[in-house]
Amino acid sequence: MTKKETIQSVIKFLELALSENSLMFFYDIKKSFNDDELFFDFLYHFLTIQKDGVTPPKDRLYADFCTYFSRMLEMQSEKKVLEQIARYAKYYLMLKLEYIEDKDFARSISVINAYEAWDAYPFLLEVMDDYENKRIDSTALLNMLNMVEDLAFKRLQTGESSSLSTLGMDINKMLYNSNLRKDAI
Repeated sequence: MTKKETIQSVIKFLELALSENSLMFFYDIKKSFNDDELFFDFLYHFLTIQKDGVTPPKDRLYADFCTYFSRMLEMQSEKKVLEQIARYAKYYLMLKLEYIEDKDFARSISVINAYEAWDAYPFLLEVMDDYENKRIDSTALLNMLNMVEDLAFKRLQTGESSSLSTLGMDINKMLYNSNLRKDAI
């Protein structure tokens, strides 16, 4: 399936799964992308987060989305699930289109985009959510953006094909392990 066909299939699935109000809310989310390929890329990165940093095969995006959405509906209302998608869609568009007011954040994101470090987007989406929900402050956000920028630069310089997609998972493991060590002391 092409990206456009995949998005059309997702829409058909949601037309059957959602109430009319929720479907209209979903259409508003999708409309903010104004492009099926961009919306496909967002769903790809969003599902990577939902799968704990494991990137879904692009040819399985529709199936993975349906599985994710159905599983989430068992635990939450349509509204809650769509609000989460909308929140991450907002962050994705901020990153991809560089709609950031803070000049330091904007500069760093611009550099990350120039380095084409798209595989860091799942991590960046999580960081943006942490910042937006005040789990981290602006200094921590800038430090994380700079870290991604540095890693992407090093990857370009060395020519390595290393992926940044598991960056968030690795950082969470480091933080979790360091918290354990502090408790043990």
